Amino acid sequence: MFWQWFRCNGPVALQRRSRPDLSPGHSHPLPQPGRFRRTRLGLWALLLAALMPALPAAGAQAVPRHPTSSEALHDAGNPPQGGTEDRLGRPTTTPLGSFGGIRYVQYDGVFEGRTSTGRFRVPYRISAPAEPHRSNGTVLVEPPHFGVGLGALNVYLGRDFLFRRGFVHAGVGWSTLGNRILDPSVPGTFIEGGIEEDGARVDDEIITDFAKALSSGGRSMVGKVSRKYVTGFSDSSYPILRLVHAGAAAGVFDLAVPITTEGFDPQADLVAGRFDGKIVIVNSEADDSTNLTDRGVALNRYRFYVVAGSPHVPDPLEAPLDVPFPVRQTTPASFVPALRAHFLQGHDWVRKGSQPPTSTQLRTQDGIIVRDPIGNAITEDRTGRPVPRLPFVELGEARFVSGFVGSYDNVRTVQQLGFSSHEAYAKAFAVEVREYQKARYILPEDAADMRRRAQLCPPLTFTETYRDHYTEFVAIQPCAAAAQ
Repeated sequence: MFWQWFRCNGPVALQRRSRPDLSPGHSHPLPQPGRFRRTRLGLWALLLAALMPALPAAGAQAVPRHPTSSEALHDAGNPPQGGTEDRLGRPTTTPLGSFGGIRYVQYDGVFEGRTSTGRFRVPYRISAPAEPHRSNGTVLVEPPHFGVGLGALNVYLGRDFLFRRGFVHAGVGWSTLGNRILDPSVPGTFIEGGIEEDGARVDDEIITDFAKALSSGGRSMVGKVSRKYVTGFSDSSYPILRLVHAGAAAGVFDLAVPITTEGFDPQADLVAGRFDGKIVIVNSEADDSTNLTDRGVALNRYRFYVVAGSPHVPDPLEAPLDVPFPVRQTTPASFVPALRAHFLQGHDWVRKGSQPPTSTQLRTQDGIIVRDPIGNAITEDRTGRPVPRLPFVELGEARFVSGFVGSYDNVRTVQQLGFSSHEAYAKAFAVEVREYQKARYILPEDAADMRRRAQLCPPLTFTETYRDHYTEFVAIQPCAAAAQ
């Protein structure tokens, strides 16, 4: 898991340098989204560096890195010298346990070959049912984030969420910058093509080559592949949208799910025919969504959702309490419940043609976000109709401040919210949860957890419980005083 990886490895220290100018023939079809992306990279590095003091002591309890096979060591000194055929090297296999009655294994190996710009030899990691026929026929490809690796799998969507539904997850190194390589411990990795970025090599084309290989050489691991999706967040969302813009993702991915992204205009690519799949984007309030707001030009192929009050990096809640992760107790507002709901809606969109909810946006006036009397952003659909927000935002429990890392202030009690009792508050909270679920912005299981957290510590509200009884809030356990 993500937290186990941090215990063992710690964050990657990165030197920030100015980005070199790109030649007209570089492999990235779009320039990077300038200051937004560079600011996020720097902030991620600072955030992860904050973990360093606590990690060495915790590391002794961590799971080890995956073993390196003798074949991999041999191949490291003998990379392919010619030809264009990509190859998934023989993997090591690690049991992952059972999820919803489906046994999963992890395959760690090396993917090597040649893109249109040069040779590569990079790690891959596939998580799939031990019995391939038990998959749902869908492979989710994720390019790793430079700091946290496969965060969509291990943090935002989660293994249990994906695996009990039969998804196959596949990650592959696509850059030599930090953990974009997936596993820096693998010997003999290299990327010769692509472009140079911050002293590293970046080749987006490896991602699509890997996805193609899963349907051929990877069949013994992943089984029959009926659909291929791709997802990434923040830093790892950008190669996805570059591939869409270049036309390289067409015919490869049926669904693209970039998370907390900015600086691109994929709707123009859909209209121009550069991508034939569907795109679902989920952003926090903190992300610059100017180019992403649904303009109605590709209604059968595009959805965009933004979650009011949520920061770029939310509190993941499941972080072990002995790891002092810097976003712990920063804010209860999160885009994650909406992400999980919209991901499954995108899945049904591809499989059955079921339309996801109408895209959402933040209400603005003259380019400025319109806020309610408490100070929270107002959400509406693409037609301008107000839609439900997170229940505790809707009730005005506090002013929820977005940003790279979120915060909140002006926390209000049950009485200040105008309720005669905690019971009356809990009923109103349940109504707001029901409306949020009816709008299809949250799954039933996440809605149930949200309702339970609002009732853990009477007379405290959901937000007060998060602030004052964080351990119980995370574990969804009644406060000691409330249990008496």
